[in-house]
Amino acid sequence: MRNLRIGLLLGLRQIQRANIWTTLLIVFVMMLTFLNLIAVSGVLVGLIEGAERAVKAESLGDLILSERDDEDNILETETILRELAAYPEISAYSVRYSGGGELEANYKERRSLTAERDTAAVKVTGIDPLLEDRMSNLSDTIIKGEYLNPDEEGYILIGYYYLEEFAEQFGDIFDTIANVEPGDPVRLTVGTVSKEFIVKGIIQSKVDEVSLNTYIPEREFRRLFGRLDRNADQIVIRMKTRESETELKQAFVANGFDEFAKIQTYDEGKPKFITDIKNTMNLLGTFIGSIGIVVASITIFIIIFINALSRRQQIGILKGIGIERQAIETAYVFQAAVYALAGSGMGALLTYGFLIGYFERNPIHFPFSDGILVAPPDETFLRFVILFIVTLIAGLLPAWLIVRQNTLNSILGRK
Repeated sequence: MRNLRIGLLLGLRQIQRANIWTTLLIVFVMMLTFLNLIAVSGVLVGLIEGAERAVKAESLGDLILSERDDEDNILETETILRELAAYPEISAYSVRYSGGGELEANYKERRSLTAERDTAAVKVTGIDPLLEDRMSNLSDTIIKGEYLNPDEEGYILIGYYYLEEFAEQFGDIFDTIANVEPGDPVRLTVGTVSKEFIVKGIIQSKVDEVSLNTYIPEREFRRLFGRLDRNADQIVIRMKTRESETELKQAFVANGFDEFAKIQTYDEGKPKFITDIKNTMNLLGTFIGSIGIVVASITIFIIIFINALSRRQQIGILKGIGIERQAIETAYVFQAAVYALAGSGMGALLTYGFLIGYFERNPIHFPFSDGILVAPPDETFLRFVILFIVTLIAGLLPAWLIVRQNTLNSILGRK
């Protein structure tokens, strides 16, 4: 304890007598290192977090009911829908019917039956326009035209991936139709049944499930696909509070809904590749941040080594008057600890006080998501501990190298 007290006193005196600009520079380097360790990983993970939020908001919701593995659709759909009104924690829900069809665009302009048809194999989703918009704000994704009117029939919404002028920027990977605008007629064919629709609007979203889809009113879907039993393919539910997801699932199971449908929370039902990519991005960010730790530790090592070397004679005198080596080494470790704490504290203040909120309000716009900054406190603390330990080691090594030299040689300045 005596060596510790003396070491802390010596370290405090050295910091007080150090050049203020040198100290600020070291703290600034430590702050940038902390930000590199936290922010780089946070932005990379935030890209996927943004995509995950969009999928949850515009497609899957908080709770997902789908067909059981041994069934083609959700059984007793109308019974389930009647029961949903008894759950006050539900803020919105949507009932979806899904199928595949062929969309044709130039059937009226073709002059010959042998001319090439402009067709695309599409996913068709039948919805209640009001319920769907309340659930996923689908109307906000309209970039051309208007949203479906529940009182009208014969209208369709088309995802922009199915339109040639939009999809060509991604290469020739989507089945598309050309020269289609709101108000144009298209023909939707399912098996041997065809029906003409008027394009009501074009939808664009960073969620593929939305942009690679077409939407028609559910009553027309059931007529076109011969779905007379009213059993849906998917029911997605939005909760008032996310904390009640698991509780609601348990309530559904207790009421026997699991006999009619597979019940999943968003975390259970979200695409697995999202979790895999998020873990990969987190690993990549940690690797990039670790390079910053190495650079910072080398910087601290050099600064303290030069500092200790310039004070070599003073160190020799301290040893000569009876100050233990451990006390002198503690002084330099204390310096490194102060630099690490000050730099990391400023970095944490900047991250949680400004950067996270800034990116929430101004996300980074990418083709597949609106990127944010993700910095969970537990992961941030773990990275800080690693940075702090590495900095202490970087402060101890140069002090140990100088202090271990012969006392008389240090006093006399001999090698």
